[in-house]
Amino acid sequence: MKEFKKQVIKAMEKELEERLKMATQTYNDALESRNNDTKSSAGDKYETSRAMMQQEMDNAEISIHQVKVFQNELQRLPLEENVNAVMSGSLVETTNGVYFLGLSLGKIEVNNQIVYAISTASPLGKLLLNKKVGDVIDLNSNQQTILNVS
Repeated sequence: MKEFKKQVIKAMEKELEERLKMATQTYNDALESRNNDTKSSAGDKYETSRAMMQQEMDNAEISIHQVKVFQNELQRLPLEENVNAVMSGSLVETTNGVYFLGLSLGKIEVNNQIVYAISTASPLGKLLLNKKVGDVIDLNSNQQTILNVS
């Protein structure tokens, strides 16, 4: 499972790179649109258009910052292979699915297998923390047994 965990981390890094690229492109496109917008006789329309482009740039900046924070968090996660209990940076296989604890990136596909990257602050993440192989957790009357932790 440790080789699979490395593949999951690589997939997460790639996902973050793609998100960063898309947010940067959105920012650059909005900047170019704003800068190329010429003032017309309809002054209000011009100002509204510029304001919308600025808002799009602001949203893109927020996305860029968030992706960079996620990239830094991923680099700082403890990714030790010999863990006895679930902790941040763990890859956890349960009877209901496979989860990577540490970043809330959602569903990631690795080798045709779905892995859910979840935060340790999420309801499921909180339940999984400090659990061991064989432990059973109950989320919304749905029980899951922990099969593997790496």
